[in-house]
Amino acid sequence: MASTTEGTLTTRDGAKLYTKTWRPSVPSKIHLIFVHGFSDHINAYYDLFPKLSSPPYSITVHGFDQRGWGRSASADKSLYGRTGDTHQVLCDIHDFICHVSDDIKSSSSAEDAKLFLMGHSMGGAESLMYLLSDSSTFVLPSTKASEPLPIQGLLVEAPHVGFPPGQEPNGLVVFTGRLAGRVLPNMQMVQKLDSSFMCRDSKVCRDWEDDELCHDTGTLRGLSGLLDRAGYLSGYGAGTVKAPAHMRETLSCPLWLGHGTADRVCDHDASKRLYDRLISNRNGDAMTEQSRYVPYDGGYHKLHVEPDGMGEQFARDVGDWILQIAQTSTTGNAGGTSSVTRSENNAIMAKL
Repeated sequence: MASTTEGTLTTRDGAKLYTKTWRPSVPSKIHLIFVHGFSDHINAYYDLFPKLSSPPYSITVHGFDQRGWGRSASADKSLYGRTGDTHQVLCDIHDFICHVSDDIKSSSSAEDAKLFLMGHSMGGAESLMYLLSDSSTFVLPSTKASEPLPIQGLLVEAPHVGFPPGQEPNGLVVFTGRLAGRVLPNMQMVQKLDSSFMCRDSKVCRDWEDDELCHDTGTLRGLSGLLDRAGYLSGYGAGTVKAPAHMRETLSCPLWLGHGTADRVCDHDASKRLYDRLISNRNGDAMTEQSRYVPYDGGYHKLHVEPDGMGEQFARDVGDWILQIAQTSTTGNAGGTSSVTRSENNAIMAKL
């Protein structure tokens, strides 16, 4: 049975971020870093992490409550939503990846360890931005940061690439907020999301409403950053925006992207366009064959807990793909990631 440990990450600027790790009962060489979404926190993902850290997957899952969210801000309401700008957000992700990498390197299972990155919603867009950015952007010249382990694969669940039709923010409100943000960047603003959009299970919607750590509060700077990230990714996917000098044209690892076709929080079509653009830029190489776009027919925003077996299927899809990519990178096989059975998954784990 998997066990959990809690801790604290001290970022480069001294912020204290809550961390939690789900460890399998057997030694694990596969590690997954998870980045949560807007008005969410790492302890609100139900059974997803326990499932991934249990057989047949036995993946060690590492998560943290982002700056301004969850237990990283629970003691002081003035910190709600104070994520900083996009550079700050991505630096925090980089610091956590380095933190986890150092922990792995110091363990007895460090040899042949495989590290994956996954993000949901806002965290999915942040994870995409992180791996599409020049990594030197996140290393301060005055620090000698340890070299993080390479990311073997990126997984994103319902990433915030764009808004569904009819759900776009009011343009005048956005314009006014950006102007005010230049003067009062840390001014807080409640951005209430419709809980009925979260999941087809009404209990999950009520849980989200009742969770005091899901406070729906952003700052003008943080909300502007969220919109800017979505605007760039959406525009890049549509071919209307070119990658600037500090951004890559595509990812350096395989991509798995899952999105519900009935998501009313983040746009399914925008995700598909971005996926197609990123994959087309790889010109049909091995990573193209390893990447997957998985639409969940009728699925809402929290795929990991959707009813009627969809949440369970989502966890299996994620776990299977991670094992497949880990096995491919271990053997050096450049082939695709075809479906595998439970017994084959156990065989993969035995080799790692």
